[in-house]
Amino acid sequence: MDNSGLDDLGPGFWSGSTGMLNYVARTDVLDPGDLTGPFLGGQAVSEGWLSKEQLYSPLFRRLFHRVHVPAGIPLTHELRCAAAALVAPPDAVLTGCSAAVVRGFGLVTEREPVEFIVPERARFIAQRGMHIRRTKYPDIDSEPWRDIGLATPLRMAFDILINTRLHRSLPRVVGLLDVLVRGGAVDLAALATFVKRRHDHGVVRARKALELADSRAESIPESELRVWLRLGGLEPEVQFEVYERGLFLGRLDLAFPRCKLAVEYDGEWHGEGDQPRLDAERRARMRAVGWDFVVVTKDQLYGDPAGVVDLVRDQLARKRAHFRDRRRG
Repeated sequence: MDNSGLDDLGPGFWSGSTGMLNYVARTDVLDPGDLTGPFLGGQAVSEGWLSKEQLYSPLFRRLFHRVHVPAGIPLTHELRCAAAALVAPPDAVLTGCSAAVVRGFGLVTEREPVEFIVPERARFIAQRGMHIRRTKYPDIDSEPWRDIGLATPLRMAFDILINTRLHRSLPRVVGLLDVLVRGGAVDLAALATFVKRRHDHGVVRARKALELADSRAESIPESELRVWLRLGGLEPEVQFEVYERGLFLGRLDLAFPRCKLAVEYDGEWHGEGDQPRLDAERRARMRAVGWDFVVVTKDQLYGDPAGVVDLVRDQLARKRAHFRDRRRG
């Protein structure tokens, strides 16, 4: 078996569909501490490298059926991808957000399912913690990775956009796409060309997501907020810079300049360190020249996005009425 590219995982790492253990000879006595990644438990026991008692002791934990990992290794999504690859057929392709994680974009946490796409007749039964989509199209754009396939960046992004079975909202997948475009993994024009020639289920949503994408967004929640507003018929400007008499006052996530209304998402990081003070000072400078703010919390964005849109719409109406009254006066 070709183990190229896996040397950095250290001795005791199980790789490939055959489940062979790298760097450990059959006659070696294996210390459980030598294992540094996912491995096939049954193979370890049958080859005599581990006893059954060791395998099911607190030294190890099971990630998937037949796949174990040393208990002391931090659980990450990338680790779970490597574990799932051990029991995936050779024609399986890691895709979607899982492929993005492997490519260095932390779009999902360790709790999210490992995403695969496989040919329609592939023999691959999903386990808990895996998400498998089947396609009737024989060519899945991919490159080799751990004896299976890793979706190309365009295929990876496409699968993120079209997959409705994971119940990610349209604003959410636009936010994921914004991260990939901003990070240089995907070119929007190339992705649009890729999508144009596809007829998969979900391709209509993919095309809509492309229309809504904007790589200037600096976080996924900011993207989601922008998209909810646009779906509600509102068109905020993104990353708007405010100047007063040539003096730069600050930059706004989302803004309606004619009404001097800003809409900003306050995530958990906004409450850390100096950020609350910096936000307050920036907003005070802008309020002094007539700007008002709608500050959206995590609970509002994810609990009642329609209510957020209504709130912004009401504030815009109030600001417009205020400006009309000033002109009449």
